Amino acid sequence: MPTPKLTLTLFTLSLFLACNSAFSQKELILISEHKGPVVSVAHPDVVTSKNRSGFETGQVVKIDGEYHMFVNEMFERPHRDMRIAYWTSPDAIQWKRQATLVESIPGRSPSNPRSEVWVTGVEFNEEEEAWNIFYVAYRAGDKEKREIERSDYEGKIWRAKSVIKGKRGIAGPYADLGIVLQPDENSQEWEGQQAVATFNPFKVGNKWYAFYDGHNYIPMGPWPIGLAEAPKLSGPWVRLSEEYNPVPIADEFAENPQVTELKNGGLLTVFDSFGDQEIGYSLSESGIQWTPEKRIKIQTDTIWADAGDHAMRTPLCAIEEDDGTFTVIYTARMNVNDENFFAIGKCTLGWK
Repeated sequence: MPTPKLTLTLFTLSLFLACNSAFSQKELILISEHKGPVVSVAHPDVVTSKNRSGFETGQVVKIDGEYHMFVNEMFERPHRDMRIAYWTSPDAIQWKRQATLVESIPGRSPSNPRSEVWVTGVEFNEEEEAWNIFYVAYRAGDKEKREIERSDYEGKIWRAKSVIKGKRGIAGPYADLGIVLQPDENSQEWEGQQAVATFNPFKVGNKWYAFYDGHNYIPMGPWPIGLAEAPKLSGPWVRLSEEYNPVPIADEFAENPQVTELKNGGLLTVFDSFGDQEIGYSLSESGIQWTPEKRIKIQTDTIWADAGDHAMRTPLCAIEEDDGTFTVIYTARMNVNDENFFAIGKCTLGWK
C-alpha cells in the first residue's frame, strides 16, 4: 500500500497532468507589434524626470478603458538606483508620467534594507476599498560575510495602500502598511540568498495566491518561482509546502510572473524568460498546477531590442481585451548612443 506521502505526491502529479491536458491545445501567437518603443529615452517625461537608464519590472492594469502603469525607473545606474513611478495611457501607446510613488533610500549598502525598491504587484483590495501595491526592497551584499556586493540580498515584500478610497485612488499617494513576506524560519532551501524576490497576487475562488521568486548566488543556481497563499489580500501570507514549491514551470529561469484571470476560465501568466526577443507563458486551471513554459517571440518585424537571453526583459501585463486578444506591455534593453537604455514596448497576442 502506498505511504501517505507517496499518495499525496501521486495525487499532485495527477492534478498537474490533468492541468497540462486541459490546456495542451492552447497556444499564443503574435498578432501585432508596435514598431519601436512606446516609451524610449527621447520621451519628454523621461527627459524631464531625468531617467537615465530606463525601466524594469512593474504591472499595468486597465480601468474603465484607461491603462495604468506602475513601473520601476532606473534613474541612474541600471538595476541599482530605483524609484517606483505611475504612468497612464488612453491606448497603451501614448503614455504620460503622473507621479513618483515610492523612493529608495540613497546609499546602497549591506545595512540599507531599502537601497532598491521594485514594484511587482498591483491589486484592488475590495475589503479595504483601496488599491494595494506590493514591492520588493533589498539590501546589498556584505563582503565581510563573503557575499557579492553588487547582488541583491534578503528581499522583503512590502504592502502599501492607496490613501484615497475607491478605484479613483489608484493614482496615490500610497502608505506603507508593513512587510507581508520575508526570509524567516519558513524559508525554503530553493529560495536562496536573494528571496523573497517579486510578489504577484492573484485570486482563485475565495483564496489569494502569489508567485514569488528566489535565487542562490553562491553556489550559483537557477531562478525558480514558488507560490504563497493567504485568505485575504492583506494576509497573512504563508508559503505553499515544498510538495508544490518550486513550481515546475521553467527548468532554469523565470522571473516576475504576471497573472491574468481569463474571461472564459483559467489563468494565464507571462514572465521574463530566456530567448532572443522572447517572453515565457504558462496556463493553469487551479492556480497551483501550471503547464510547462512556452516561449513566444514578441519582436519579429522591427526588432529594436538587443539580442540575448536577458535583453528582452519583463512583461508587465497580458490584459485580455474585449476582442479576446491580449495587450502586452514589456521592458527591453536597447542601445542608444553606445549606452544601454531599458525602454517600454507593446505588442498584441492572441490564441492560435
